Amino acid sequence: MADADHVVADVDPVTLRALTGRPLDQEGDVQADLGSPRAVRCTLLLALRGPREAGAVHRTVVHAPDREAELDLLASPGGDEPVCPTVTVLRPDDPALRPDDAHESVVVSAVLSGEAGWEDEATVRRYTDFLLEAAGRAVPQLRERLLWHEVRTPGDTEGETGTRFGAVPAPSLAAGQGRFLHPANTTRVPGLYRVGGWSHPGGGCRTPGCRGPWSPD
Repeated sequence: MADADHVVADVDPVTLRALTGRPLDQEGDVQADLGSPRAVRCTLLLALRGPREAGAVHRTVVHAPDREAELDLLASPGGDEPVCPTVTVLRPDDPALRPDDAHESVVVSAVLSGEAGWEDEATVRRYTDFLLEAAGRAVPQLRERLLWHEVRTPGDTEGETGTRFGAVPAPSLAAGQGRFLHPANTTRVPGLYRVGGWSHPGGGCRTPGCRGPWSPD
């Protein structure tokens, strides 16, 4: 514990309230429902043999084969069958993320249902296959080149960052009399400020899972 005149917190509101033990918002403020999350992030760290081909792009978005089914799953996940999601594939040309020029490091991530049952190994395997299938559309011969991979589940995100359930912040929307807005940057605690995707305005600087499979811990 250390004293500070100012604290800037990129923490979800429920966790921040628990840490301070004090009310943080002005009376009458309306906030979004922060119960169980509907959206979480799963990330794969891939180690590939063979170099990154000339002209490879850094970031590719591979869209879901069935966009409507994906949106339905995120909006009301109970009882829905898992579907192949929209996937982001990052192929950084960074020597610090690979052992040598004969290998490549790739990061694959997707926003998925928070109620998918991430404690179940079968669920993790199923979504791992979805992400690898989608990444194979962006990375030439991915399956043949794959040496190993590491899965970062929502539980890993919660353990590393303190974000409850490993949730992804929902959009902050000016509608519904403020029910879709996140809490403001300022709080009732002098010197305590909120930033990042859990505040309004905020977001834009958080990139979960953007380390390579060969990166040091």
